[in-house]
Amino acid sequence: MPDSERLLEFANQLFDTYTGKALSNVQMHVLAEALVTGFRPKTYDQIAAEIGYSSTYIKTVVARDLWKSFSEIAKRRVTRRDMRRFLLEQLQANDTSQLSGIETSLKTGATAAGMSTPNDAALDDTFASSAGSPSSAPCILVVDDQPHSLALLTEVLEHEKYEVWPATSGADALKKAGMLLPDLILLDVNMPGMNGYEVCRQLKADPRTQLIPVIFVSALDESCDKVQGFSVGGTDYITKPIDTLETLVRVDHQIQLGATQAQLSRLRDNEQLQDSNEPSATPQNTSSGRGASDAKASIMVVDDDPRNLSLLVHLLKEEGYEVWQAATGAEALRFAPKILPDLILLDINLPDIGGYDVCHQLKMNDVTKLIPVIFVSALNETWDKVKGFAFGGSDYVTKPLEILELNCRIRNQLLLWQQRSQLMRIRATEDSI
Repeated sequence: MPDSERLLEFANQLFDTYTGKALSNVQMHVLAEALVTGFRPKTYDQIAAEIGYSSTYIKTVVARDLWKSFSEIAKRRVTRRDMRRFLLEQLQANDTSQLSGIETSLKTGATAAGMSTPNDAALDDTFASSAGSPSSAPCILVVDDQPHSLALLTEVLEHEKYEVWPATSGADALKKAGMLLPDLILLDVNMPGMNGYEVCRQLKADPRTQLIPVIFVSALDESCDKVQGFSVGGTDYITKPIDTLETLVRVDHQIQLGATQAQLSRLRDNEQLQDSNEPSATPQNTSSGRGASDAKASIMVVDDDPRNLSLLVHLLKEEGYEVWQAATGAEALRFAPKILPDLILLDINLPDIGGYDVCHQLKMNDVTKLIPVIFVSALNETWDKVKGFAFGGSDYVTKPLEILELNCRIRNQLLLWQQRSQLMRIRATEDSI
């Protein structure tokens, strides 16, 4: 049996001994990649793509819980980087003969492949290249005048290996944002001198910082507060006290979206530079067609409750959207590839196929995988929201609905859909040249 398989089997036994349950198939898949030697292990994104889950779910739920569980077993911190070393130590303590067999197979396999046996430092370097180093970790600016809130968010984010910079005032935030150009900003609203809304306005008015995603993190929980946050350029809004798991999922989601926006901006700049060098060139229309403006966007509403369906259809038509209806998951899956809406509002508790499974199937279909999905559900637990993002959702709104907030979130997702569509077209144009 190959050494990695032996270690994986031992890890499963160890986990079962301490927790009373075996590792799940997804956990086994993640752990197996942490135990490979002789070549660069796969990233969480690659693992997610292989097994059909979202990278957010793999990173923030599966892997996080896995390393936490083994840390509790070891009574010290265990990460992906040192998982193999930890298991070898446990094997040595439990069964010296089995350890010797694994070390022998390592040397034999390495010699056959023409490689030297990797030492601990080399293994650490291999895992570091996958897990990310401090210099390559996403940078997050956390802005809050309350020391305990600032400390809590910093601790949570640094534990996930983000590079975190603090700011305690609006002026401090603007100064550091201009210098650092972070990947994301978490911004409190109620601050002395300059509140968060004004900080966000100034960030969006500055060409250097206008593309940085801003998540408001505030104790203000009224619909009007959230609407104001979106209206000044915020991309999401989290209410205090924060839920750690949901916050991490939303942070990861916004960092990915921010990377897409930044890439699109660079490609646009390159196009403009080429156009300036060719005065006679015909200007290119980069609008996305359908979805290019809110008034022309097409939205599919999926809900089995006639009252909810009627309410949403009425409100969306008033906003000028083209609206399609589906009362079951099967209808949504049948009509979405034909209609190709710009956005889908999806209930979870449907009579035939649950909303999570509907979203997963949409994301597995090449025709519909890029359509943004907003879950609209009465389920309000953290795990419900995390699952929504894990299965490919772009946002999650709870019932009873706050109409103004829903409209803001819809507009945000349509804008992001535009940008993704533009990015795909530019890439396709480059590939064809």
